[in-house]
Amino acid sequence: MTLRQTSKAFYAVTRLRSLWALLLRIHVQEQNIPIPHLNGRSLDSLSASELEQFTCDALALRSNWANPNPDPKREVDFYKPTEPNSRIIFMQFLPGRQNRWLISVTMTVQPKKFVIQCWDVAIPYPACIAELTHMDGPYGGIVINDDPSSPAIMAMQSAQTEILTIDFDEEDPESAFVTLSAIDGVREIHLLSGHTLVTRRPGDAGEVNIWDLNDLRQEKLQLVNPSLLQNDRCQAMHLRDDYIVVIRQQTVEFYSTVPRQNIIPTSGAPIAYPLAQHHFQWRADTVTMSEQVSCHAAHSCHPCPINIFIRFGSIYPWPVNMLHHFVLAPNPAYVPGRETSLYNLPYLSQPTPVQTIGSPVRLFGASTVVLGKYGTALWLDSHTEDWLGPSDRGQRLAGKLVTVAGDPSSVNWQDNAKASMVFRVREDDMWTKVAMDEESGRVAVGYVNGAITLFEYA
Repeated sequence: MTLRQTSKAFYAVTRLRSLWALLLRIHVQEQNIPIPHLNGRSLDSLSASELEQFTCDALALRSNWANPNPDPKREVDFYKPTEPNSRIIFMQFLPGRQNRWLISVTMTVQPKKFVIQCWDVAIPYPACIAELTHMDGPYGGIVINDDPSSPAIMAMQSAQTEILTIDFDEEDPESAFVTLSAIDGVREIHLLSGHTLVTRRPGDAGEVNIWDLNDLRQEKLQLVNPSLLQNDRCQAMHLRDDYIVVIRQQTVEFYSTVPRQNIIPTSGAPIAYPLAQHHFQWRADTVTMSEQVSCHAAHSCHPCPINIFIRFGSIYPWPVNMLHHFVLAPNPAYVPGRETSLYNLPYLSQPTPVQTIGSPVRLFGASTVVLGKYGTALWLDSHTEDWLGPSDRGQRLAGKLVTVAGDPSSVNWQDNAKASMVFRVREDDMWTKVAMDEESGRVAVGYVNGAITLFEYA
């Protein structure tokens, strides 16, 4: 950019489309850096000036995002319910779809109700474009579809499992949520990916069921681990191609999702057993898992590494004051395109420990963690002493960028690492949930009074 101002020759060179295509590839794509405001456009369709703008925007966002104290370019507070005793219990940005939609769930204690809302956060003051109120019967939460091309945007569990979409053009927010299909009965919902829904039957030994949204008359497959007798609550899942990774309280399990005839004929869906599994020494309190974007893996058609952040439980009523970062590294012997089996696993079955991060949480304190596909871990904890001094109140919104190669030999163990970014610190305990969109550089935090604050860093 400086050379551009020195002569007409350099001015002409620095306007070349081929130059900016090269710079974008080397400095952004190969560094696995998100490109803000690209909105799914093909790079081949961009002009030289557009490539230049996207390159500069991506590097500027990464520079601010990775700063020890990121500087928000915009901060806006919105939505505070009129009912008392309302709190945010869920928040997540919709993947894709121009990175402009935020889903929130507000719980009101008296009367007991749950309000699901979709917000347009790309306008100066975020507006609710869809709203669904649930008051009757049980409520078991929602899951967001990780495939932005699917018409099924989310699943909600009540007395039945409902598959919902959103009519973004509907003028009446209360009519914008549309039910596509439903499954009778109560179950735990864990994952929605494309046209595949993964649920678990309630109970200590409840099997995991895989459903095809195109045929909900019966489960497509049951996942059963005979070695688990109880306490097999599912914590996180990852579904790709013909396999699924399931993390429970103390195990990591790998299954094939290709239905096969049961050896012993039984009624119901085919049963799949773990191809491999790993047992943790301690039981997990919370688990967050996300595939990490890898330019190298994409070119080689191999699976991307999977980051796992775990806060283990303890003998006390609160979890341990550390976050443990593990990586599921791709299996070097895996053959893409060949069916997943015991002899062709996409990942090494034992997670590789990478680092532990100090993250103290007070008794009954919020300790939510979110993990992005570009390697950002973002969490709430109670570590405020460095800013506010000793106190029995206060919260920190902190994060860390993790860059992990797929080869476990290149992973260096780092003990007692620290957060590399501190986004905000407050003197009370009002935050309860956090959501993050790395591509647009947005962070949203939900409050115990139902309010939401949006921070933009791009």
